[in-house]
Amino acid sequence: MSIPGLGQITPQAAAATTIRTIALQPLWEWRFEVPRRSAGITVRLVTGSAERDGTPLAVNRTYTFVRTKSKLLTWHGCTLEVNGDCDAYVAEYAAPEDSPMVSYLNLHFALKERRDHVRAMSGAAQNRALLGPRVMVCGPKNSGKTSLARTLVAYATRMGAQPLVASVDPGEGLLSLPGTMSAAVFGTVMDVEDPAGGFGVRGTPSTGPSTVPVKLPIVYYFGREKVEDDGPFWRELVSKLAGSARVKMDEVDDVRCTGLVLDTPAVAANQSGIDILVHAAREFAVNVVVVLGSAGMNAELQRRLAHEKTRFGEPITVLLLDKSEGVAERDKAWMRGVGEEAIKEYFFGDPKRTLSPFTHSVTYEELTVLKVPDESEYFEGQQVLIPAEISPEMSNWTLAVMDASVNDPPEIIRQAAILGFIAIADVDEERRRVKFLSPVSGRLGNRPLVWGRWPEPYINLVG
Repeated sequence: MSIPGLGQITPQAAAATTIRTIALQPLWEWRFEVPRRSAGITVRLVTGSAERDGTPLAVNRTYTFVRTKSKLLTWHGCTLEVNGDCDAYVAEYAAPEDSPMVSYLNLHFALKERRDHVRAMSGAAQNRALLGPRVMVCGPKNSGKTSLARTLVAYATRMGAQPLVASVDPGEGLLSLPGTMSAAVFGTVMDVEDPAGGFGVRGTPSTGPSTVPVKLPIVYYFGREKVEDDGPFWRELVSKLAGSARVKMDEVDDVRCTGLVLDTPAVAANQSGIDILVHAAREFAVNVVVVLGSAGMNAELQRRLAHEKTRFGEPITVLLLDKSEGVAERDKAWMRGVGEEAIKEYFFGDPKRTLSPFTHSVTYEELTVLKVPDESEYFEGQQVLIPAEISPEMSNWTLAVMDASVNDPPEIIRQAAILGFIAIADVDEERRRVKFLSPVSGRLGNRPLVWGRWPEPYINLVG
């Protein structure tokens, strides 16, 4: 079998749980999919070198991969030892220029050159305001944009840099649950085994001890899956997150010099989709826009941004890069499963770090819950938070704990950062009591809760 641009593709049928050896030549990729209900696979790098989205594997260490669609790349050739059941194949590239990874690596080196220049110029007091490159990665659905963002971040940290990473895609969270928008400094290696490739809830303080240093994200709650579900509020949160990101960059010189990597929602190359991307680019003052696999999107962004300057007077470079032909399709069912597993890890940990969440039982009167309205509950066209009536319908939903007071007006509460999440286990109408899970033992105090529409309820989280 041959796919244009990839050369020969060697299928590997799903095997029984027996050990098998896979030999990869330079620039080849081993692409694999581990089903959600599978026990997972183990992979050991026997010889050579390999990486997952820019994060290297150690020789002779056994890695466990569960419920993920991913790939392992080798630049110089390697031998892998795989044990477990998964769908996989080897992508063979006949020449280096056939692999999109070469252009991704060249992009990394171009960014590194800009960062080095900023560091060199920042020695003078008058140049302390200089910023490293702010890169926005965008593209249509299933274009591999998040994978490229992870790769750029991983390469930067391997060079000793500390990039600020932000995501304005509420469909899947960055270091948080889906339905959020967040930013964090990445100054250390990412977790290779994380199903989200290092962008998931593993390695955050809420999930306990970690094999890699934890990240401390700034998180805002959108509560919906898609930007289009509440475009005006999404724009408000983008502005708030961009302001918080700039504060982070101002606090640490190395973060300021390294700059930003911004992941964006998958959008179409139409008017509304381009407006979404342009808003994010302007708010974060990005000066490098990378478009994956869409000539139409590239042309529109060139038209809208190529002649603009950032608020710092810099020109904006718009680049079109080929997407990898191996990008995995992720449908609605898969993304819902991703959300459920993120919730489970947030409260109960992962196979290597078991957590025991605290169970709380409180009266109705001890909780203040506001909810993100559905379409039938809009008030004069405004999607403001509305008081929620506590009922059994709330069971199995995950609620955000807001960094605000129950006495604050709804518009202040909705724009506040979040402190964490609780999961509603049971609502007893007769006794007027609510049982919920929390990562910590303390009381909620006067913190309001927000009940969003995404992620959807996880029916089997408890029990």
